[in-house]
Amino acid sequence: MNSKILKPLTLLSAVLALAAGCAQENTKSTGEKAQEYLQLFIQKYYPYVTPNEYGIFVLEDTPGSGKPWNPDSSYTYAHATIRTLSGTISSTTDETLSKQLGTYALGNYYGPRYQATGANISYAGVDALMTGMRMGGTRKAIIPAWLLTTSRYTTTKEYIDACSTDKHLEYTVTLYDQSGDITRTEKDSLARYVKLLYPGQQPVSFTEKDPDGSFYFVSDSSAFVGKTKIATDTTLRLNYIGRLLNGQVFDTTVERVAKDAGIYNAARTYAPQSITVASEYKSISMGGSTSLVTGFKAGIGKMKWVGQKAVVLFTSEHGYTNSGSGQTIPAYSPLIFELELL
Repeated sequence: MNSKILKPLTLLSAVLALAAGCAQENTKSTGEKAQEYLQLFIQKYYPYVTPNEYGIFVLEDTPGSGKPWNPDSSYTYAHATIRTLSGTISSTTDETLSKQLGTYALGNYYGPRYQATGANISYAGVDALMTGMRMGGTRKAIIPAWLLTTSRYTTTKEYIDACSTDKHLEYTVTLYDQSGDITRTEKDSLARYVKLLYPGQQPVSFTEKDPDGSFYFVSDSSAFVGKTKIATDTTLRLNYIGRLLNGQVFDTTVERVAKDAGIYNAARTYAPQSITVASEYKSISMGGSTSLVTGFKAGIGKMKWVGQKAVVLFTSEHGYTNSGSGQTIPAYSPLIFELELL
């Protein structure tokens, strides 16, 4: 056969083969592409690791000696560090690791925190990672991209078909505790704190409901007996210090306290804030804004005299609930405010 014909045919065959390969590649779903990549990654870096029955790749496992993790308990108290497969840390609750990374900030909260778990709330892969663990244990595992979803499916194929990302993640989780009733857990924590620092103090209510253990107001009003109470719509100045139950300061109007706590901001003016007292605590404003957490406003609403000091303590129901606030206040955190009317 004429060699001049062979070369063009060979080239054409190669082009057609490449086109067929590209066409096949383009028909693959995001989940299928993610699956292929993860298989190659595992073969290269962890050839001895196979997926467990839940589809995650356990790299390290230090057993705990506490009670088993219960998937029916709605909240898990844990440390977690998240990495990409390239090793980049995207999130961590570990103080030592944050210092090593140079991301540590003195005003941020570091430590275990409560995380809601379960379908439509937490990733299927994270729940799978904790399955079989005991409290006190630590597990590091690669969670495939298709398990980074809050949805729940029956088969791996269903997860892969529904996958919308090709980003696999490595989680390191240390378990400490669980709660089936986070409201009860917070109230119990608050009660223990009050018993230790303010023995004999009972919870109070700032609504028409009976006290339910979610709010405490501590103030010695004996020095104000017989004195004129603050009139409605009076504008006063307020100093405050906000703390977590571990004593960490997250906000204050007092410059010295901010500096001592490591949260000082030179761009901010530290001075008593202007507040306007109202007949209803919901209408109390600070700096013209009523967008204040409920427990904070309720505490101010219970103060009756100029010069009065008080400590108000409340669960996250009256604070930042299940969202927390930035890096300083974790979700489901009871709060403490020291208040002083000037």
